[in-house]
Amino acid sequence: MMNTTASDSLFPEFTAPTPAQWEEKISKDLKGIDPAELHWQSYEGIDVAPFYTKENLPQGLQYQTQPGEFPFLRSPKTGTNTWLNLQAIRVTGKGHEAVDKAADALTRGADGIHFIIENGVDFDVDYLVQHLSLGDVPVSYTVSSDAATFLHHLVTGLYRKGISLNQLNGFLKCAPILSSESYRQLDMEHAKHLLEQTLDAPNFYALTINGAHFSNKGATLVQEIAITLAIAVCYTNGLTNEILPVERLFRDMQFHLSVGTNYFFEIAKFRAVRLLWSKVVEAYKAPVESAGHLRIHASTSRWHQATLDPHTNLLRHTTELMSAIMGGVDSVEVEPFDSTYKEPNAFSERIARNISIILKEEAYLHQAIDPAAGSYYIEYLTQEIAEKAWALFQEIEGLGGFMAASNSGFIQDLIKEASNQKFKNIASGKEVILGTNKYPNTNEKHDYNPEALMQSRDFDNTRAAYPYEVMRLATEMHLRKKQRRPLAVVVHMGPAIQEHIHASFAREFFTCSGFTTQVVKVNTVNEALASVKPLDAQVIVMATPEQAFSDFADEFARGMRDQHKQGPALILADDPMHLKDELRANGFDEFLFQGCDTKEIITRIQERLGA
Repeated sequence: MMNTTASDSLFPEFTAPTPAQWEEKISKDLKGIDPAELHWQSYEGIDVAPFYTKENLPQGLQYQTQPGEFPFLRSPKTGTNTWLNLQAIRVTGKGHEAVDKAADALTRGADGIHFIIENGVDFDVDYLVQHLSLGDVPVSYTVSSDAATFLHHLVTGLYRKGISLNQLNGFLKCAPILSSESYRQLDMEHAKHLLEQTLDAPNFYALTINGAHFSNKGATLVQEIAITLAIAVCYTNGLTNEILPVERLFRDMQFHLSVGTNYFFEIAKFRAVRLLWSKVVEAYKAPVESAGHLRIHASTSRWHQATLDPHTNLLRHTTELMSAIMGGVDSVEVEPFDSTYKEPNAFSERIARNISIILKEEAYLHQAIDPAAGSYYIEYLTQEIAEKAWALFQEIEGLGGFMAASNSGFIQDLIKEASNQKFKNIASGKEVILGTNKYPNTNEKHDYNPEALMQSRDFDNTRAAYPYEVMRLATEMHLRKKQRRPLAVVVHMGPAIQEHIHASFAREFFTCSGFTTQVVKVNTVNEALASVKPLDAQVIVMATPEQAFSDFADEFARGMRDQHKQGPALILADDPMHLKDELRANGFDEFLFQGCDTKEIITRIQERLGA
């Protein structure tokens, strides 16, 4: 990164504006709005300002380096910003169909293949070696069971074919590396067997640290980095000098990280990862160039993948991939946009593959290394993410390392707290998932069975959109059984603007949930009862002045009970605070307002819809 002096400026006759001048201009343009309202805080606890200047550039020699220089903040690449476009292919049985599919994908723009293998023992390695040129094509593997056995079969298959291990290119990622879903153990013996079998394969990464697992369950960027580093250090301590010196172990290590939709934060994340990994390498007194060998594989985020209005996933994946590429990753993998609800087909796989191709062949993102360099904002974010991730990493180490922190529940509690906050913000509308909790496609047609999908073990319930999807799918089931959509009536009583705001939020909430919504404006309880009486509504939402809560609740709820034995769900569009118990006693089921947790509301509505 070059330091531009005044003499190097394109227009030296103009002086650079000061931060005070920027603040003055912003205040003027906001026309009375407090500029402080433009500040916000991320899930990582990072304060984000509305603008940044050179005064915000981080200090330190590591930020003044060039690409290819330690600590590799700006990538170890020195020629072009190349990356591999990998296509993931799921394998069943012997895998013949998957191998044939891979051979076809390699003729259609994929740079390499990533096989997702359920059972490593069943996979026909000889068929793989026969139909794919493993000496020329990067082929990687995620193996859910018997990874060491699978690798042994692969190595012997290559031997029978006369292919040298030093020609092998790719990586191995295996679920047993983290030996249980609760992540309470790391299997050192298993990792040792993997590394022993690939000693003569310098371009094959046998030890992949799966940080993406945590972010796909709702972890923050800082948590994903810190936990990934903690796992890498745990393996390093457990394996160093047994079969490999530490610098060779670092050559065989890869991080698999997820890339989400927070565009600038994600760019900064990948830069921060390399910076912190260099600190780890220094701590082990390994040659500094070892840090440059770290390979980073990035896949689009499962956490942000949505089932509703699924073509919006294509937009998410494009920005996600741009972040990863600008952050300097080595390979990328794009999830097909429809993978949450069906097996990907040739069309969705082609589109997923082509996103990376367009960013290379038409956007030329491979031509510039660290194109974010010099952005005051991204340089600031890089430093903030690195500092916070390093602090959390040190906290984990202070607890005894990853295994001790996991066994105590510390890791799980971290992620649970972060994901719960994200779910709450999505439910309240503070965080938007396009097509799910904002601007839904009300004409969307589902070409799948919603009941079967919700009961499927493959329907990922850890994603951000899942609570809304369950509500929407329950609505779809009601539509198919009753031949009509459930109706939510929003009764707006009185002129108060606050009631109007809550009524609008309630209407949007039920529209996003797939309901037909109808707004009725009234002035009295009797008008409200008369208006809703002829309507076959499953939900009635009342927005009324706060001073009328008690009197209104008793009269309206009593009138509704007289009209219906099993009436609709009654919801108040407000937060009555100390009156909640009284209002529930009078017949109201829930309370819906901006900032509320909609989990209970969704559950109750599902029950009433018979889902």
